[in-house]
Amino acid sequence: MWGIPRAIAHLNIVGFRAAVAALEDRALQGRPFVIAGGTGGRTIAWDVSPEALRQNIKHGMALTAAERIVKDLMVVAPNPQAYQKANAVLETVITRYAPAWQNDGAGNLYLDITGTRNLFGPPTDCICHIQNEIIDSLGIRAAAATATNKLVSKVASRAIRPLGLIEVRPGDEASFLTHQDITLLPGIGPCLMKTIRVTGFREAGELAALPDSEAIALFGNKGILLRDAARGIDNTPVSDGNGNRTIKKQADFSEDIIDETIIMGALASLAEHGGLEMRKDRLGAGSLRLAVIYNDGVEAAGNEKAKNLLVLDSEIISAAGRLYRKTAKRRIRIRSIRLSLETLAPLAYEPDLFEPDNSEKKLQETVDSIQLRYGAGTVMRGLVLAASGKNAGRRFLPNTVHYG
Repeated sequence: MWGIPRAIAHLNIVGFRAAVAALEDRALQGRPFVIAGGTGGRTIAWDVSPEALRQNIKHGMALTAAERIVKDLMVVAPNPQAYQKANAVLETVITRYAPAWQNDGAGNLYLDITGTRNLFGPPTDCICHIQNEIIDSLGIRAAAATATNKLVSKVASRAIRPLGLIEVRPGDEASFLTHQDITLLPGIGPCLMKTIRVTGFREAGELAALPDSEAIALFGNKGILLRDAARGIDNTPVSDGNGNRTIKKQADFSEDIIDETIIMGALASLAEHGGLEMRKDRLGAGSLRLAVIYNDGVEAAGNEKAKNLLVLDSEIISAAGRLYRKTAKRRIRIRSIRLSLETLAPLAYEPDLFEPDNSEKKLQETVDSIQLRYGAGTVMRGLVLAASGKNAGRRFLPNTVHYG
């Protein structure tokens, strides 16, 4: 496919969870409601219906604030099974057209349709067919855009949402972005917006015009990345979205052991190494699998499905510890353990593309940057160090890594 421009489409289903809820319960159609995991307190709206959106209730808003805007606001409990079912229908449609695709499970789908012109026509024709099939099979409408990369296609779909189809032709990326609202750029969160407001910038073109020195002075070490995004520069691939990717890490002990301090330290080390590999590709784990191999050759295995994508090392370690205690029931020595991060999916959140939005994410980002520069294992938890001390000072370096 030498010389063929990339053709990347973005499907943007605004209020995906709310749309699925309205399909499940017709009484919700035409009414303002939110999807939330509780009531009152610090509960936030996970998603909102179009009617609620029109009344200025937004995704991520505190439920107490939303209820002040709309009296007797309907609150609908999340239904993960329904979302999974709807996503399965979406993926059935797009796999007929796109050789590579990724789906965050929340109404954002990227499709790499490069080289499919002979099969389905120009990119806009191909995406129009997909939009129509989604309507016919699921009853949900999506905004869609095509461009030469993921970033521009996402900005374009945001510019026309909730409905429509737009194409940004090759070579027109920068000119298209010039007069777009700067808030449409992926990855700009509340903290970064404070800086942008100080500059007075409103359009992406103003950010794109910054020289390197000014971009760094205003936005720190990610200023160049942010400036280049405003110019429409993005070479990231569309990840394989079929849910079969797996990261496996295994620790073989030099001596068969039963000391849980050493085992948990080794497990934490596997989680740290696996998490680093995963986050490099901006993925999260939907499930974990653990195998415990005993000294008599017997293998015990268990798995755990996460309610939300596991991203941070602390989340992975906590889930892996629970899984170990459910899996390792025999009180005999262990020869090795293997941790698999499975059901990998692109991260749905974006504000941390340019800025971490809380202290734990900031710490994780700092640790990752050190390890990516100086090598995995450069920074480790005290739990791992303590376990290494009890293991005759030997550190746990996972000896198996592969993608399925």
